[in-house]
Amino acid sequence: MPVIRTPERTAPESRDDGRGPSVSRRFRWALLAALGFVIVPSVYAVAVLTPTGQRIEDAALGGVRESDLFGSDTALNVISVPVILLLVVVIAAVAFARRRLAVGLGAGFVVLASAATSTLLKRIAERPEIAQSPTPNSFPSGHATIALAALFAVLMVTPRRLRPVVLVVGAVYAVFVANQTVVYGWHRVSDIIGACAVALFWLGLVRAVGPAVDRGTRGDRDGHRGPRRVVTVVLLLAVAATVLVGVVALLVGTTGGDHGAMLLAGRMASSAGVLAVITAVWLADGMHTVPRTTRPDGPAVRV
Repeated sequence: MPVIRTPERTAPESRDDGRGPSVSRRFRWALLAALGFVIVPSVYAVAVLTPTGQRIEDAALGGVRESDLFGSDTALNVISVPVILLLVVVIAAVAFARRRLAVGLGAGFVVLASAATSTLLKRIAERPEIAQSPTPNSFPSGHATIALAALFAVLMVTPRRLRPVVLVVGAVYAVFVANQTVVYGWHRVSDIIGACAVALFWLGLVRAVGPAVDRGTRGDRDGHRGPRRVVTVVLLLAVAATVLVGVVALLVGTTGGDHGAMLLAGRMASSAGVLAVITAVWLADGMHTVPRTTRPDGPAVRV
């Protein structure tokens, strides 16, 4: 005897329906945008405009050694203007295929606006010579900005059930890029934190004022709870671990004058900043939970 089943959709898929729950969604993303907006000048003021901030960050640069360099700089070389434009086209194509062109345009805007903002800030921001700093201004990191903005944009056009995989791959790449720029001596920790804030600002702004990314259609199904919970736990543990290692390395470096420890502290601080922003986006997107509450929606299906 055939069974009649009514399709269901989960709460996260129906929360962005343009009514009350949408206000909560917009508020969450607006809050992240405001956070990014505040972090950029705050980090610049503390790390770049003060003698103490410059000395601490330059101490990490003093720990750069040839033996510390990664065997390949492919991750950094990938980031270029043609690749950025190609990424925007691919994002728009995926969004068009999913009939979410408006979301795709918003995602592309996140990438382009983040890259443009990072370039503009680097041109207008100055690094005063108040602590015998050996290198010119590098705030913020364009490589880290684009790596994060690209991840956030791809997540916007990716079906919810596939986002855990996309996020893990993108997070690993973003952390690797942040580490490479610090190890190579291209950027300081503040440059990475500033890049995180720039990408977070534009993502939060687009998600707050733009169309809902998830609308409850089949492609927006949440998938299994297991992978999402694993990703959440891994992100939280990774943030905690990098912070802990970074603090220990900082203490060793400052008390013993160990530049290698200072470099490690800088790498861990950069990684922690990247992972913290990614975790915040993951939680704001409601990807950390899959409520069991469902409701009927749509015509009955014979199975």
